[in-house]
Amino acid sequence: MGTASAPKHDLFRTLGADELIDYHNVDFEKVTGKVDVVVDAVGGDYTARSLRTLVPGGVLVSLALSDTRPMPAEAAQLGVHHRLMLVEADQTGMLAVADLVSSGALRPVVEATFPLEQAARAHELGDAGRVTGKVVLTVR
Repeated sequence: MGTASAPKHDLFRTLGADELIDYHNVDFEKVTGKVDVVVDAVGGDYTARSLRTLVPGGVLVSLALSDTRPMPAEAAQLGVHHRLMLVEADQTGMLAVADLVSSGALRPVVEATFPLEQAARAHELGDAGRVTGKVVLTVR
């Protein structure tokens, strides 16, 4: 299950989502029911809202650390857990991800690729908030 704007639903289905919610038109809190795990890549008010969708003992993993404040008291009051996740460079982990990509089990979605000299342009695209997938800089 995932939330995305309607134009992105076909892509998310190809990535394995069975059920999608258009967050522009539907309040995800009202239609998800209770879930075991939420991965929040948005932050802001979505963090508190996502906590309320969890079953007792459920876990919210927040990825948007620059826009997410830890909410241990709120989580405890609801009987759930809130964890912040920071991805760090780790050769073993990166090799495992590379194996998943090679096997086809993980399919990265690339929005755009820019040469390093156009890094500012790449940042502008990412900052626009309308990117589906990753913006890649190439170094040669």
